[in-house]
Amino acid sequence: MRYSRRGILLGTLTTMLTSMWSRIVGAPRRPAPTPSERPIWPTDVVGKLYRDMYRRLIDLDAFEAAFDRAIEVLRASNAGKIEREEATTRLLAIHSEALRHPPPPREIAALRADEIGVDEAMALLRRAIAGESHIELEHPWAEVFHSYGQFAIEGWKLTAFKRNYGIKYLDAALSPDGRMGTYASWQAREGNPVHLLFDEEQDCLDELIESIDA
Repeated sequence: MRYSRRGILLGTLTTMLTSMWSRIVGAPRRPAPTPSERPIWPTDVVGKLYRDMYRRLIDLDAFEAAFDRAIEVLRASNAGKIEREEATTRLLAIHSEALRHPPPPREIAALRADEIGVDEAMALLRRAIAGESHIELEHPWAEVFHSYGQFAIEGWKLTAFKRNYGIKYLDAALSPDGRMGTYASWQAREGNPVHLLFDEEQDCLDELIESIDA
């Protein structure tokens, strides 16, 4: 039941977030990109809360408790009861508290020879983000809405889910040598390759793929 509730809440919040802003795990010791200098909005903090839950930095129960508190703050801000700066400060405190409750550690099985690991998929996406490789689309990404789209990078065939904007998650990848990675196989390991990118990398990937004409 709580997973269904989370999905409904996620869909509602994502729609709100994407209307207000366009939009780690990975290669070891890779420095984070320079954050944007634009002001932090309350919805930015809630988006960060979601992203850190997907990165498995926040336990699901802790996330849901934090989300409920965050919604109360957003409602107060939208009603004009508190200023944006106060709402942001409160939400940052909620986010910090949630990070104090990570999920319990779990064992990850060895990668099979026919599988694509999370790190390898992330490295591929990062080369495209950095401009070292090019994304080739079957159809303009702007025409994809709440469905799956296909694209290629360096001969890799990838499928991703788009809700309103950019890439929500990577669903599958097929390497030139025939190895396969899927949403389920990545979830059984460290998590989805898109979710584990830095925030700025996710935003850059969204903007990049939306700007490409097929």
